[in-house]
Amino acid sequence: MSDPYTTNLFYYPVFLDIYQGAVYLGLQLCDGQAAGLVAGPGTAEGASSLKRGGQVSRGYEAKRKAKRRQARATDEKPQRRGHLTQSRRLYALIPVATIAAIFAIVAIVGFGRDSGVSQKQVQEKVTALLADIPQNGNTLGSPRAPITLFIFADVECPTVRRFVTSYLPSIIATWVRSGRVKLDYHSLQTDTRDEHAFFRQEIAALAAGRQDKMWNYLLTFVHEQGQEFTNYATDEFLTDIASQVPALEREQWRRDREDPLLSKQVALGVQDGHKANLSSTPSFLIGFTRGDIDQSVDKASTRKELEAFLLDAVESLRERARLEASQDVPTLGSIGSRIRGD
Repeated sequence: MSDPYTTNLFYYPVFLDIYQGAVYLGLQLCDGQAAGLVAGPGTAEGASSLKRGGQVSRGYEAKRKAKRRQARATDEKPQRRGHLTQSRRLYALIPVATIAAIFAIVAIVGFGRDSGVSQKQVQEKVTALLADIPQNGNTLGSPRAPITLFIFADVECPTVRRFVTSYLPSIIATWVRSGRVKLDYHSLQTDTRDEHAFFRQEIAALAAGRQDKMWNYLLTFVHEQGQEFTNYATDEFLTDIASQVPALEREQWRRDREDPLLSKQVALGVQDGHKANLSSTPSFLIGFTRGDIDQSVDKASTRKELEAFLLDAVESLRERARLEASQDVPTLGSIGSRIRGD
């Protein structure tokens, strides 16, 4: 798990606003306490008129009040001053305690939208899901798997997140881990509004693929998506995701992010998606793997099983999208055929 201080620097402006608000609150409370002490009983503002034994002349009454105020001011000034100092110290602790509590929560939970799940839990979940499965660049699974599932996605898409959390684990456990299916990831811009940000975050994932860690990076990012349409995927955020990928050599990852070939790979993925008439994410294409494949696997039945599972998943994701009036309408098709479900 990464250091929460260096990991979450990109949230510094948020902390600053919270801290300033807390300081303002503390000072207001402090000033209110001071005002109560100054204007309380025994002062000119807080004292009530004294009437004892009938009418008292105004001049005599004024002299009595003046003497009483002078005596009380002399006796109580040190006490008030001490009380004010103690109050100011007490209220000054409020913003400090508030910020300490915030950083404690961040250290435990992190900034992901996966409520109640810490970065450590995300890392453990992703590591366990991908353990002992071959990765090569943007692919996951045995290179000899007879079926290839092409996945087109935008890592900021909330529907992609639902697929990753609800359906991808079953696909990996049932078909990928057994060597019958391999996954092939392609970028498709849908929910990321800024094209530069889209390329930057997709390149970051592909750069991790240079170390056969793309799927670790990709799934960690998706699990920890920020608020939609807020441009949260800054360089600091991307570096934070990289810090959570086990055994990822970050200096090499930074260098690989500058390779123009990765930018070209992202562009080609988008182009492939458009050629297949894909316009929403996640979308899927199923095809037979070319080249040397495991002949012991029944290709036809494997493809049929996977296709049936994905049809149910796509329909469920579409229904959720309709309820939320979302434009994310997943699609499923086959290589060389029209996309079904349009």
